[in-house]
Order: sequence, then C-alpha cells, then structure tokens
Amino acid sequence: MSASTAGPSNSRAATEPLGGRDLCTKENISAPIFASIGTVLVDCFDPVSRSNVASVTPTSTRPPSPTSDILPSLRLLSLSVGKPSGGASGSITPQRSFSSDDTDPSSSLSLASCSSSATSHSEDEPLEVLGGGALYALIGARIWLPANKCRTLVDTAEGRSDLGPDLEAELEGYGPGCWGYQEGEGRRMIRARIRYEGTVRLYKHLVPPLPRPFSSLLSTPIDGAQYLHISPPYSPENVFQLLAEQRQVEAGSSAGKGSVGGSRTWRPKIVYEPTPQSCHVGQKDFLESILPDLEILSPNHEELLSLYDRPLLPLSSPLLRPTLEEIITHNLQLGIGSDGSGAVVVRCGSLGSVVGTRKGGIKWVPAYWDEEEEWRVRGVTGGGNSYLGGFIAGLAASAGDPYEAALYGTVSASFVVEQIGLPRLSTITDSVSSDDKEEDQGYRWNGEVPELRLEKLRRRVAGEIMRDSPDVDLVEN
Repeated sequence: MSASTAGPSNSRAATEPLGGRDLCTKENISAPIFASIGTVLVDCFDPVSRSNVASVTPTSTRPPSPTSDILPSLRLLSLSVGKPSGGASGSITPQRSFSSDDTDPSSSLSLASCSSSATSHSEDEPLEVLGGGALYALIGARIWLPANKCRTLVDTAEGRSDLGPDLEAELEGYGPGCWGYQEGEGRRMIRARIRYEGTVRLYKHLVPPLPRPFSSLLSTPIDGAQYLHISPPYSPENVFQLLAEQRQVEAGSSAGKGSVGGSRTWRPKIVYEPTPQSCHVGQKDFLESILPDLEILSPNHEELLSLYDRPLLPLSSPLLRPTLEEIITHNLQLGIGSDGSGAVVVRCGSLGSVVGTRKGGIKWVPAYWDEEEEWRVRGVTGGGNSYLGGFIAGLAASAGDPYEAALYGTVSASFVVEQIGLPRLSTITDSVSSDDKEEDQGYRWNGEVPELRLEKLRRRVAGEIMRDSPDVDLVEN
C-alpha cells in the first residue's frame, strides 16, 4: 500500500479558465451539503514575527471590543458589530489592529510585498499562510464529505489568480470543486497582515472581506446547499439583515417581481457562528430575534458569556458549566429553529463542547485529545471552525442528530489542531485487502483514517464521559 498527498486535480468541470483554474459555477455542479459564507483568506506574517508563529501559546480571553478597527466597516450589507452597552469584567484579547501611523520600515508591509510564494522566500520576506473561518470549516466538513458536497465562495481578481502557485496547489489539493471563485470588479482575495509583539497579535486587513447580500448568493456554486454555515465577519445584526433580505427576495419571487436567478426559495439550514467582535450585550436582542431562523447556534464559551454580559470564567472554574447551561437553557426556551427543534452548541476549547436541545437536554462531549495526549495539540487556530464543518457533516450523516454530529465535529477539530495550518490529505493508491478496515477507506488525514478516530471517540464517550448534566432535567434522546 502507498499513499500520495493530494494536489491539484485536472478533473474539474471545464468552464472559463481563471489563472490556470477552471471556474466552479452553478451550471456545472450539483448543490452541496455544506456551504459557508465566512472568509477564505491569506494571512501575511511579518518577517520579524515568523519565529513567533509556532512559539506563541494561544491565549483564551474575552473577545475584543467592537469599537476597534479590526473589522473595517463595509457598505451594501453594512457588516457591523454594533455598539457595546456596558460589558462584563474580564481581560482584553491580546490582539489589536495596526495603528494608521505604523511607519516602522522594518515591519511595514504593502499588499505587493505580501504576494510572494509561501515557500520560495527567505527569512526576511513575509510568510503567507491560508486561513479564514470558511476555509477551516470547509476542511472540517471535507474530512467526511466528498469534495463536490462541500463548498465556499472565494473572491479573486478578474482574469487571474491572487495566489502564488504553492498556496493555489494547497487549496486545490483538497478538491477543486470546493471553491466557488467569484471574480469581478473590485474583488480580490482577502488578505491580512499579522505581526507578533511578544504575546500580542497585531492584525490588519490589507484586502478586507466584501459583504455578501442574500441575493448575491443565488446562482452561485453554493445556491441550494442543504446547510449554510455563517461565520465571521457576520454579526447577529448582519444575519438579521440577511434573513430580512431573504424574505424580501422570496416575496418578490412569489409576486413575479424577482429578477435574480437561482433558487429564490432557497432555505438552507443555518449554522451560525458569530464574529467575536460582535459578542456583546448590545447584539443580544438581534441574536435572540434570529433564533427561530437558525438550525444551530454555536458561539464559543467566551462569546456566549460576553453576549449575556457575564464575567469571563476560566475553563477550570466550577462555575463555568452551570453558567453555560443556564444560558443554553434560556436560548432553548426562546426556541431554536422554526419548531424549536434546533440546537445550541458551545465550543469550550480543551473542555470539549456542550450540546443542548429541547428534546435531548444538555450533554457534554470531551475534546478528542485528553491530558495524556495534549502534546498532539500544536495550534488551535481553526479548531472551532473545523468543529462546525465536521458537525454539519455529522448532521447529514446521522439524519440530523446533534449529539452524534458533535462526535464528527470533535474528530474534525482533532486533525486541525495537530499542526499550525491545514491538515494533510493523502489518498491510497494501491488496492488492499477488503478486510483491512484502516486501508480500505481510500484516504487519510494526517496519515490516519477519520472513521477510526470516530469509533474510538464513540467508545470513550459511551463508556465514561458523555453524561447528562445533573443541573438540567433531561429527556433521553
């Protein structure tokens, strides 16, 4: 048996070429199971901070104030994080934006200087790394789904690629059908500049994300998707606006006034991951107003506490679990989904995740890597996003069971946190014995078969860890 690392494929449906690629369009593909309107971007690390990329320990603290300029204001959909009213006590995330007068010649970077190949550079040149919430979520789904069933949109310059050959090969290696390239006037691939000063992470968009009104999603490669993952930079207010426009489009179509092609009555099951900067009490009313339109609400534990103006609690605090369960119960009582059958899923780092539904109650699922194997965790960037991608794939595989889906999400995150950057996908090229389960799967991630990790986690959960909360009345699922 031999395995080969996946690279660019030539099997993509032929349409108009774009910088050596073929465009993935609505006309030549089927609707996916998973789609995301988060971000796919290039993080450009300053040379001075490159040595810190692997050495800085991720810090878990309160989401930054929405008054910062980390997210630029945008027109059209008007991506906004609103204004905070008050705020719970807690430390500030060690991340801030570059000041406008940042003129240090040793660290000032232009868009042009952040356009080199990811590998063909010297130590004094910027390092480019693929990132973004939609990218990591898609990888989490891709671990379980074929490439043509998971998709996101990628803005790109008209008629050419915004990526160097190495990054483009890395992206396409996960399956060319995953990426719906959107070219047009003013579109560029999102880019961000990052520099570390000690443990403080400085961040600035060189090319900011463009808003995506609902009407702009129709007739794109994600139109008709079963599940729609909405992630940063969308605030609860932005999702409120998006849903209002969806209803307007449907009303116009019913009245014969629709002028936008595609599935005007497209009603995907929405999995919402709020942007951290919007997680403050000033956005709570918007959040609660959109709950009936969501299938899954999934902030992390810090974001949920901040939305409800609660003090930041460390993962070791005995108050954390009951506090989260109280807020989850409140949201379930308000009703997630049109018939109240949706779920709240809170991601809690090394504690794992907690899933709550009206029918099944509140249950905790451990992180895949326990204390004995925590050395396997090398970077947490994208862990939460990939969890949700895997969660959505798990929903599709389990007829909508959120507790089973949490196992899929946990396994997806386990692959993403094993390294800084994206996990390695390889395919098995030789025929193998049909009774060899490990080698009969056809592909591996980081050298392992996801289904084997899933079975290992399922046995562990069934044996000792997945438990009902003693503080919440539960009905067995």
